[in-house]
Amino acid sequence: MSNDSVQPGGVALRDPWYGAPFSAAFRRFWQKYTVFTGRASRAEFWWWWVTSFVVGLVLQLVPQLFTPGSAAFENPVGSYLFVLWGLATLVGSLALGARRLHDANRSGFWQFLHVLVGIGSLVLLVLFLLPSNPKGTRFDV
Repeated sequence: MSNDSVQPGGVALRDPWYGAPFSAAFRRFWQKYTVFTGRASRAEFWWWWVTSFVVGLVLQLVPQLFTPGSAAFENPVGSYLFVLWGLATLVGSLALGARRLHDANRSGFWQFLHVLVGIGSLVLLVLFLLPSNPKGTRFDV
C-alpha cells in the first residue's frame, strides 16, 4: 500500500489522522510499523498504547487460568508471552513514538529519555500528551 493512499477515513497514510477511531489507529500502527518519519496524532498514539497495554495484561493473566495455584503475574508462561509481545511490537512502538513527538514538533530522539528510568519516562509522557504543533510538518517527508 502506498504511503499516499487514502485510508477509509479519507486521510492519507502519510498524514496524521486526528481523532482516529480505534480500528484505524490499530491498523495504521501495523501499516507504518517501521516508518520513523512523518507524524502521528494523539489518537493514533494513545489508541495503540491502550491496546498494547490490554494485550500485555491478557497475555500475563490468561496462563493463570491453567495454573490457578500460582501467584498473579508470576506465571512463567505469561511472562514469556509478555516478553514476546514486547519484542514483536518494539520497533513499531518506537516508530510510533517518534512520529508522535514529530507531531508535537520534537525530535524522535527524545525517546532516549527512556534510559533514565522513571523521570525520563515521565518527561516523555508529558511530551506525548502535547497537542499538535504546525511546525511539526518539518518532519514530513
